[in-house]
Amino acid sequence: MKKRLTILSIFLMIMILFTGNCYARAGGGSGSGSSGGSGGSSSGGGTTHYYYHDHGYGGGTSLTPQNSILLTATLAGTFFVARCLYRRYKAIDMHHQVKKQLKVLDDQDEFWNELRIKKEVKEAYYTIQKAWTLQDMETLKEYLTDNMYGVFETKINWNEFQGKRNVLNDIQLLKHDVVSLYDSINDDEDYFWVYIEGKMVDEMRDQENQLLESYRGVFVEYWKFKRAGNRILLDEIKQKDEYEI
Repeated sequence: MKKRLTILSIFLMIMILFTGNCYARAGGGSGSGSSGGSGGSSSGGGTTHYYYHDHGYGGGTSLTPQNSILLTATLAGTFFVARCLYRRYKAIDMHHQVKKQLKVLDDQDEFWNELRIKKEVKEAYYTIQKAWTLQDMETLKEYLTDNMYGVFETKINWNEFQGKRNVLNDIQLLKHDVVSLYDSINDDEDYFWVYIEGKMVDEMRDQENQLLESYRGVFVEYWKFKRAGNRILLDEIKQKDEYEI
């Protein structure tokens, strides 16, 4: 019994730590169209037993298994929330720094106008998510780099092979800010990263339209856009724990 409760406790903590990582979304949740690497981090923990010794009566009472699970879940949940808040405020700080660069660059090159960039990112976000659901490769081709298009195509074909279809509904973009950029002498090498905070109903269905898996909630990703003339093309997607901040 205690062994089962310990396993359940660890499982519950893992579920809390990874809550909010959507399994699907456009591009399968993450993907790279470039050769750049990514870093990640992981954390783990176990169950600790606490005892209170009442020397006045010479007895001891242990924390019950149920309370142990609750304590573990509470600690894990607190850690998860603190971690998310840290990453969000760090992204805000990075945006404030980049905002200063954008003002300087905008005077030299209108491509770096922040309002224009945010407008194009918003358009790309909604268009890409909808095209992913419809498996509209023609539309995706207009918003993705060649390499990223290949990533999307491979994942869509793999879903088809498995008899699955990823359906996204109630798509929302809650927040999007530029957090880093690279401005080159050669405009074709320009790129920038955007903090994406979104929300949607993310479902995986079979060929008979039966629901296989479902996720509803907020997620955080980082999208890399490359410059293509005066347009932007999505080149890479990283999950919140993959982007180094």
